[in-house]
Amino acid sequence: MHWNRFPGRFSIIVLVVALILVVLEVINGRFWLNDFRVYHEAANALLGGKELYGVAHGLDSGYFKYAPFMAMLYVPLAILPFSIAAGIQYALIVCAFIGSVLLADRLVRTHVFVGKNATHTPLFLAFLIVVVHLHRELHLGNINVLLVWLLLLGLDRLLSGRTGTAGLLIGLAILAKPHFVVLLPLMLLRGQSKAIWSALSTGLAGLLLPTLFLGYSASITMHHEWLGEMAKHNASLIYTGGDAYNNVDTVYSFLHRAVLKYFIATPSTIEAVVILGGIVVIIGALVTWNLKRERGRGGSPGHTVIEYFLLLALVPSITLTDTNHFLFSMPLVMLLVHHLAPRADPKWIIVLAVPVLLAYGGNWADALGGLSDRMIHYGVLGIANLGLIVFGVFLLLSRSNLSATEASS
Repeated sequence: MHWNRFPGRFSIIVLVVALILVVLEVINGRFWLNDFRVYHEAANALLGGKELYGVAHGLDSGYFKYAPFMAMLYVPLAILPFSIAAGIQYALIVCAFIGSVLLADRLVRTHVFVGKNATHTPLFLAFLIVVVHLHRELHLGNINVLLVWLLLLGLDRLLSGRTGTAGLLIGLAILAKPHFVVLLPLMLLRGQSKAIWSALSTGLAGLLLPTLFLGYSASITMHHEWLGEMAKHNASLIYTGGDAYNNVDTVYSFLHRAVLKYFIATPSTIEAVVILGGIVVIIGALVTWNLKRERGRGGSPGHTVIEYFLLLALVPSITLTDTNHFLFSMPLVMLLVHHLAPRADPKWIIVLAVPVLLAYGGNWADALGGLSDRMIHYGVLGIANLGLIVFGVFLLLSRSNLSATEASS
């Protein structure tokens, strides 16, 4: 890989940084990958006929919250010793991150800022902004970066006309995290019915596959337990105080603490559902308006890319997540970075964008100390993510003219 050839320099530096991080983790006795340990032990439990749900795998909080299909997917790694399997998972995350950044960059240059030259600057800026969340992802060994890569690959296939493959990839992501069903209404409005059927078929196949190995009764029981585990995990979506910060970054918490607490004393599921319903209406209206703008011009891949990025970024704001789940906003970060560099238009957008990007990716707990605790308490990351979404909507609305490339596609 040539140092000066795009994107060689970026890939090499990310690989070096990842290597330094893993060496430091091993030296400090912190190469734990506790989230991956859950997948590893859950797969072992599946192999041994033990309980998959409702029991802790690894840490006391290590409950498996994914479909049985995901446990089956990790069986090959479960056969290996944990240290070797963890090393493979770490390498997969690094490779998926590099692939995701490069793919997001290409999608933006190809469909949004059509004809923009490929340079290392947006890659490194995006890397610096999201590296905090990448570090935590590597430390935990989670699958979020793998899903980002899968979903961006699905979008790329969708835009290139390979809708069946696109649906397959998106369906796999939905199997891992059902929250990504938010992409299906977008595909419906965009007339991608073949991709929707492919995604639904993939999801159905993933749900039925355990039946072949476990039998009908055991499979039904497991899926029922899985749904119960998900319901339990998302039981409380609004932060009201205390030290349990797992819901502090949701859009529901922000709106409740900023405005709704003056009208609704006790948060409830109904409040969250109403807010979510409002978000659905706004996004639906936005996509419908874009379709109206495109009428007679053959569609706009650029609009589809931004809409898709917005939905990915929205997922960590409408579900209970750890901070590394905000890696789903990386494509939106890439979009904003491309708009800002090398020259922002309008210039005033830099004044607003820089604080949002710092709030999104600047919470280095070891460096900030007590300030980091206050940022967590006030849900700064969640607020910054909403700020990114607002910027994304601004960029989408400001695309008043379709490029010649889009108009002819």
